[in-house]
Formats: sequence, C-alpha cells, structure tokens
Amino acid sequence: TNFMIRDRRMQQLIAKDKEPITPFIDKVRQLYTDYGVSTILVIGGSGDYFDVADTVIAMDNFQPTDVTTQAKEIAQQHRTERTSEGGQQFGKITPRIPLPESIDPSRGHRDIKLRVRDVDEVVFGMEEIDLGAVEQIVERGQLRAIAEAIVYAKRQDINGRYTLPEILQQVMTDIETQGLDILTPFPQGDLVKFRRFELAAALNRLRTLKVLDNG
Repeated sequence: TNFMIRDRRMQQLIAKDKEPITPFIDKVRQLYTDYGVSTILVIGGSGDYFDVADTVIAMDNFQPTDVTTQAKEIAQQHRTERTSEGGQQFGKITPRIPLPESIDPSRGHRDIKLRVRDVDEVVFGMEEIDLGAVEQIVERGQLRAIAEAIVYAKRQDINGRYTLPEILQQVMTDIETQGLDILTPFPQGDLVKFRRFELAAALNRLRTLKVLDNG
C-alpha cells in the first residue's frame, strides 16, 4: 500500500529518507501538469485522494453519482495533516531506444512467422506476446495489424537511434497517410486499425526486447 499512500502516522514512524518509494498521491498531480497524463483511480479505502482529485464519483446501486463537492468539503473539515513527498515536478522520464537485434520475427527457415491466437496472444517468431490484459483490443485483425506493425517498425524505424515514442509516432503517421496496407508487402484485407497505445503494449510485452536508456 505504500505505493498508493503514506498517512501521517506512518510518515512519523518511518522518515522519508528511510522510505525509497514516493506514494502515488504525491505524484498524481505532477503527472498531469507536467505530462498531460490523467488518472482514473478506483479506490474505497482512503479519502486522502479527495485533496488531489478533480472529480470524485461514487457508485450507489451501480449508479454513478458526482460527489466532488461533498468530497472537497470533507477534505476541508478533516485535514489529513500528512506531508507531501513528491516535490514540485513529476521528474524526468528517461526515453528508451529499442535495439533492433532484440526484435526477431523469424522462426526456423522463415524470416517472418506471425500468428494470432484469439484476441489476446500473438506468436511473434519464437516468442509469444500475451496481450490478455489489454482490453482495448477487441478484434483479431487488430492483433494481426499490430504484429505486422512491429515488423514494419523494425524494418523502417528501429535502428538503435530512435526512441520508442518517436517510433510509435512514425508508424502511426505512416498508417494515417498511407493506410494499413503500408504494413505488409501486399494488401491482406484482414488488418484492423489500432492505437499507438496497443502497439506500445505489444512491444513492451515482447520478452526479448532490449533498450538503451537515452538519459
């Protein structure tokens, strides 16, 4: 739980210099202001997040209700008296540069071996990429397109110089301007569009992936 919150009592017992983990409550605002990343947090055990939340929604008999005003009033009435440990900025996010030799779609005598299993797994060369937790993928054609996009990215952009965000942006720009057929040597007709987030999720789940920290 110390990833999510450290209350006042725990802060007094264990000093900050003895606790290497900065709780998320002290970084969630900076994550938004510095990088534009919003957070949807489902929580039922701590009201400390009332202080940093923009909107508070309560579920009552499966019906959502906006209780932001009430939550803010409670936060004013019952101060947590905890000390923020997150600083003014979120901190630097080190860009990662994928190494091309760590992405190998070959298997046996075939230079490229790709296979899709339902909507949650891609066989990529000798590796299996598990995307079962990526709920935004709803169509097998998306997985086919993602697998082809990884091969395309390796051929076009993954060269040991470009960062992962740069690679994702270039692949998505190529798709937007030239269509999904750009991913394969000839039109297949069974590819379905995906977002850069799903492509990133697949790359990050490729167990052979190695990166350089461009920091």
